[in-house]
Amino acid sequence: MSKRDYRQHILYYYNRFAKYYDLGEIFRRDTRNRAVALSRWQPGDRVLDVCTGTGEQAMAYARLGAKVVGVDIARGVLECAAAKTACQRPAWLEMDATELSFRDKAFDVSTISFILHHMPESVQRRLLTEVARVTRKRIVIIEPHTPTNPRLQPIWAVIHARFDESEYHQEWSRQDFVATCRSVNLQVEAVQLASLGIHRLTACAVR
Repeated sequence: MSKRDYRQHILYYYNRFAKYYDLGEIFRRDTRNRAVALSRWQPGDRVLDVCTGTGEQAMAYARLGAKVVGVDIARGVLECAAAKTACQRPAWLEMDATELSFRDKAFDVSTISFILHHMPESVQRRLLTEVARVTRKRIVIIEPHTPTNPRLQPIWAVIHARFDESEYHQEWSRQDFVATCRSVNLQVEAVQLASLGIHRLTACAVR
């Protein structure tokens, strides 16, 4: 599938559901807090929240006093994020995460939220490489957790697709994501489950 195809799906899905996306935050609250902890953010660190959506992960950092920039390709979710944080940080920018317009090592910590399972693995690697370019210390990636039992993976993909509509569920359910991270020279430090096992967080050091 081409770059144009996956981008079209992401834009259609997240712009269409932008106003309703926060209804699911009750299932993501634990995940947001764990992501901050795994990042080892320290006061004074600059944070980049990639594929920020409606900004909840960025705001989890901002509430602690972090300087945060949230980027997303879908204007609809960015408008929701901006409406919630009028006259406050973070800063919100419309940007393709595979082509970030930041200088090298501009941020100390980055997070990537719930987007890689919408992409073919080749694009995932390109995005991870680009985020690593602009990050100095650590990246935390948040994605849906897939069962390790191969017999359960197709069932998970069908059920999850009813809520998420990703075109790459089957591929994602079989993907060795740790190997994907290592293939772009990221050092995987920790893998944790959150929100009752619904989500998987992968913390990587940037080499």
